[in-house]
Amino acid sequence: MAFHIEIKLNIKDKYDAFIALTYIEEDKGIRIRRDIEKTQNHLLHERVLEIIEGLYDYNDIPNIITDINNEIRNNKLSKDELNLIDKKNRRLINWIYCFLKKQERPFKYDEEKLSLRINFKHTEENSIYNLRFNDIVNFIKEENLLRKHKIKFIKKLISKYSKIYKDDSVELWINKNHKDKIIPWAFNYIKKEIDEDIEYNLFNISSLPDKHDLILSFFDSCEDVIYKKYHISNMKKAWNQKKLREKNKDRKAYSFVMDKDIHKKLDFLSDLYGKTKNEIIQEIINEKYYSLVNKN
Repeated sequence: MAFHIEIKLNIKDKYDAFIALTYIEEDKGIRIRRDIEKTQNHLLHERVLEIIEGLYDYNDIPNIITDINNEIRNNKLSKDELNLIDKKNRRLINWIYCFLKKQERPFKYDEEKLSLRINFKHTEENSIYNLRFNDIVNFIKEENLLRKHKIKFIKKLISKYSKIYKDDSVELWINKNHKDKIIPWAFNYIKKEIDEDIEYNLFNISSLPDKHDLILSFFDSCEDVIYKKYHISNMKKAWNQKKLREKNKDRKAYSFVMDKDIHKKLDFLSDLYGKTKNEIIQEIINEKYYSLVNKN
């Protein structure tokens, strides 16, 4: 009998076994899923067969096997359903990866208030973008949820992300500046001033695009809006101060006492030529200086 059943039962991994036992639980009104939680993959097939043989009449087993195989097939996510997670959207993929990695409490993902306790595996190799994407897909494929709940979970993640994506202040700020300068600086600023363990908490980096991804992911992953705005504001101010220091590194402040009416004259010249008072004074001095030098 076992040989006859073994040919027909399509149990390849723990998710297949989960679907099979979910079917049996609903059919028999019992709780048996814990029986396979610690079973090794290569033993799952035999273990599920033992459970079926112990609970069903021999003559009913072929129909039960057929029903279970249909359930397993029907609970596989299609390519179109997996494509809901747009691989080309780097910011989305990185945010989902960081969300799954950081999630420490059950995540409620549909209108029935079903919650998922996330246990996301990650390694040093996840600094590579494609591996992060594959880890996300494999996590969703292997998670013990029925197909309908997996789809709701994916849609909930995308919905949550769409609200975060509306805040593109950091992305716009980076794009307005020299990326090759501001990205390394912003990464070092976050690591020094906000989170020295940023790579450990999110993902490792190996290139400039990785740093760019990590900066966006760091702020996208901030659940506290006030905390997020505070640190974004401080980071931008620090960058502006850095640029100002660089701009003024060859300049020096001067203090002069002049006639009272000079102020009005400077205002007039400034408005007339569309230049700052500093620029007006500097041009006048330079013109006078070079006219004397050339004359001599």
